[in-house]
Amino acid sequence: MSKALIFISIFFIGEIIATVLFKMIQYYLEKKVNSKIDRAVIKGILERLFLFLALVHAFPQALIAFAAIKLGTRFIENENKISNDYFFIGNITSLLIVIFYYMIWNFFFNLS
Repeated sequence: MSKALIFISIFFIGEIIATVLFKMIQYYLEKKVNSKIDRAVIKGILERLFLFLALVHAFPQALIAFAAIKLGTRFIENENKISNDYFFIGNITSLLIVIFYYMIWNFFFNLS
């Protein structure tokens, strides 16, 4: 199986699981579930894709860039009333998902 196909498979299956996980977190924190795909969902998918690509291609400095961008956009968004706990939980969960993707990737390509 090609590396690209494995990459896409890991990411696609992981994003389906991530969607369910984030809906569970949303229900736990807000006692509601939003079924529409909004800007935040698309941003999360793009962030995880960026981080997964960076880790697969051995570019860990992207984690620093990602953190700086997230911090910068957090300061700019004054009108956004999302709680700090929700923001923190969402970002940490997203990073853990990406690390899990990378662990699966390494499993496929580090078999000796």
